[in-house]
Amino acid sequence: MEVPGPSNQNQPYVPPAPPIIRLAPSNGDGGNTIQLLPNWNAPAQPQPAAPPPPINVAPMTAQAAPALPSVFRGCWQGEVVQLDWIRSEPGAHKIGFWTPKTYRLCYRRVGTQPFKLTFTETGIEPNERIINPHGQVVPIATDGRAYASMNSRLFFDEYKTHGDGFSPTFAVDETTHLDCRIAGDDMLVSADVYGTRDGDPWFRAHWRANFHKFDN
Repeated sequence: MEVPGPSNQNQPYVPPAPPIIRLAPSNGDGGNTIQLLPNWNAPAQPQPAAPPPPINVAPMTAQAAPALPSVFRGCWQGEVVQLDWIRSEPGAHKIGFWTPKTYRLCYRRVGTQPFKLTFTETGIEPNERIINPHGQVVPIATDGRAYASMNSRLFFDEYKTHGDGFSPTFAVDETTHLDCRIAGDDMLVSADVYGTRDGDPWFRAHWRANFHKFDN
C-alpha cells in the first residue's frame, strides 16, 4: 500500500525573499542614497507624483487695511470699566482686578489722501501699579455699511503684589478683537480679549461698551 504524499495545502508558508539593500552613488549630490532592489519577479512599483510647487503668499502690508464706511468718519472714544466675564487660562497665575481701559479712534483724511485711521490708541487709566502702557488699533474688515472689525494690542508692565527676588514687574500683552457698529453718534463695541503674562497664557475676557463721537 502506498501512502500519498502531503497535500500542498499543508506546506508551511515561506515568505518571499526580502528586497536587497545596497548603497549606490547619487547623481550630483556628493553623497550616497539607499536604493531598494526588488526581487527578480516583483512587479515594478509606480513612481509617486511630484509634489505641487509652493504657493507664495504676499505678507500683510499697511495698504491691506480696508477703507471704512463714511459713518466711521470723525473721532470716537470710550472706556471699558467692567467685563461681562473673565477667566484664567489653565495653570495660569491668579487674575487680579480689572483695570479700566481707554480707546480713542480718529478716522480722517489727510490732504487729498483717502480716509484712514489717523490716530488710534488703547491705554489704561492712571494707576500706580501700571507703567509703560502703549498700544494701537488696526481695522481688519468691514461690511461697507455700518460694521467693522478691528484688532488692538495693549502692552504695559504691572508691579507684582509680592516680590520674588527678581523683576518687581511683569509684562502684560492684551490682544483684543473688537466688533464695532455705528448707531448715530455711538459706536457699539463688543470685544474678546486674550492676555498673556511674561509671554505665558494668562486670561480670556469679554466686554461691551459704547464709544462716543467727540469730534467731527
